Amino acid sequence: MFWNKLFPSSLKLQIAVTFAFLFFLSCCAVFILAVSAMIYSENRDSLAEMQNIAENIEKVYILGARFNSTSIVTPGVLCPEDARQKVLKEYPGSKILFYVTQNLPEKSSMKGYSLIYTFRNGHFYELIQRKNGAFISREINPRNDMRALTRYFLLVLGEYAEGEIELEIRNPDATQFLDSEKLGSGSAKGKKWEKTGFLEFGLRLPDGKMVQIRKQKNHFSEINRKYMDIFFFSLISIALAGILVSWLITGRFIRGVRRMTLEMRKIAVSGNYTRKINSRRMNQDQEIRELMETFNEMNEKTLSLMEDLKMVSNNVAHDLRTPVTRIAGTMEELLRERDLPEKVIEPCASVIEECMRIKMLVNTILDISRVNSNPGLLKKESLDLSALLDDFCDIMLPEAERKGLRLILNLPEEPIVISADRICVQRIISNLMENALKFTKQGNITVVLERKTKEIHLSVKDSGCGIPEKDISHIFDRFYRGDSSRKYPGNGLGLSLVLAFVRAHGWKISCTSEYGSGTQFLITIPFQNS
Repeated sequence: MFWNKLFPSSLKLQIAVTFAFLFFLSCCAVFILAVSAMIYSENRDSLAEMQNIAENIEKVYILGARFNSTSIVTPGVLCPEDARQKVLKEYPGSKILFYVTQNLPEKSSMKGYSLIYTFRNGHFYELIQRKNGAFISREINPRNDMRALTRYFLLVLGEYAEGEIELEIRNPDATQFLDSEKLGSGSAKGKKWEKTGFLEFGLRLPDGKMVQIRKQKNHFSEINRKYMDIFFFSLISIALAGILVSWLITGRFIRGVRRMTLEMRKIAVSGNYTRKINSRRMNQDQEIRELMETFNEMNEKTLSLMEDLKMVSNNVAHDLRTPVTRIAGTMEELLRERDLPEKVIEPCASVIEECMRIKMLVNTILDISRVNSNPGLLKKESLDLSALLDDFCDIMLPEAERKGLRLILNLPEEPIVISADRICVQRIISNLMENALKFTKQGNITVVLERKTKEIHLSVKDSGCGIPEKDISHIFDRFYRGDSSRKYPGNGLGLSLVLAFVRAHGWKISCTSEYGSGTQFLITIPFQNS
């Protein structure tokens, strides 16, 4: 996962940042949806507004100045049924467009009169209905009242910013009847209106002319400019609050995991597998309780297996040690005989040597098992690691010179004091240096001790045969011997013992090697162990 690579050290931080990132994406999605809904709503309202303007243009086109009078104009479909029947009877083929009722003063001579506007035979007619129900018909020509139409265009254009809306009426042959560009308002004169980025609405008039209205759309960028500052300020504030809250909540969730980790570390360091994690110190989350119970069960089984292994190891060691000691003692007694034939002396010495190798092998196995099972038994004391290395190099120097090797020792000027088991440290250094001497035929053996920022580094490097890449991951396994090391004496337990002692102290060991060029072992000692 991406977060695991970016924040590999802290599960708490990973969860907090993940929640904050998801929260940020959610806020962005909500913002986009909200703005999209606002744009859709405003554009829908704009279409309704454009439809209303188009219908009013139709009324002004047909009614002329009467549209702005005190008359009440209603669509033809709302014309009273009795008046509709009379109009259709007297003027067959008529289409009733508008029904206008007078709203005049009480003393007006026109009181009670109604107007009905119709369209028939390609012409507009105004029907005046008197009180007795009779109609007076007269033809009207919309071109005779262009002033009212122009005045309405200018009134509409004055309510919008320049370039925001365009009004246009076209003849049936697509020629221009009236255009807002020619009125000096709306968009700039002579500018070609583009359809992209504009809402369009059209209404066809009864005589075939077309009312066309174009109005700028509301774009996301325009809404964005209005609300972006507020949104980002709010988003950053809420995101920071979300990180803080998720950090606190995550801390609550993993508190039990931290306590479990501390308890398990105490058990691992002390080697006391009889110790159990106390449920009272854990929180009451079901998952943590299940983890605790599972660990305690596993610990009990591990303890049982270790006890069985310890018993078997002790028994085997005891059973091996006793007969081997007897055999070696018998051979030694035999060698004390002065008249022993020469052909018997050499086999007896060989038997004694093999018995000693078996005893050393058994003791090494027991040491590894003992340290792995109970590292708390180490007898730690303050040691001057620099002086200890200096002494060992003096001991190994004659053997190195005998093989023609150069032994290089790099120590810091000031002493480096650590807290460790003296015997274990001696055996660690001894095994590493003996391996270097064993596998190096010519060149150098370099021992370096240095103090880093937070730890101490001890390295043993040789220029020997090296280790094949496929064998590096197995060199610390018990009894493992690579193909290149089988021609050398050994039992494959030296590095296993070194690893056991290093881990028992809480240190780390690593190996780098290039086959045919040499090997380097690096022990890292944290300052808290020094």
